[in-house]
Amino acid sequence: MPFEQKYTPETREASLARVLERREAEPGNRSIIRETAEQFDVGEQSLRSWIRQYEKANEPEAAPEPVTESAPAAPAAAEAAPARRASGRSAAPAISSGVGAGSTGSRVAELEAEVAKLRRDREALKSALAVLLDD
Repeated sequence: MPFEQKYTPETREASLARVLERREAEPGNRSIIRETAEQFDVGEQSLRSWIRQYEKANEPEAAPEPVTESAPAAPAAAEAAPARRASGRSAAPAISSGVGAGSTGSRVAELEAEVAKLRRDREALKSALAVLLDD
């Protein structure tokens, strides 16, 4: 006996559209899925699943930046460090969330590339400091 779908395609589309509208209008509201599920009389987990499917199908195809093994020049890296220290804030990009933010996998790849770059920068700064201290 084939599996019978519990919700009609129209219900799925309407509830998904409502969640996406409300997320855009109310980005800080954490109860959107629960309230929408109650409104359309669907399960919260079903609605979450439909949202994941939608986001996966509509995520932008972003190519990860290639990671190079060469370290940047020490003077350029040394100039960037005082600017960050003076502002008291890190130069790391802000993490975005919500619909259209991309998939978790692509975000992980971005963060891994950033970690690799920061490690190269750290090594370059260590080398520059060693040269300065040897004088």
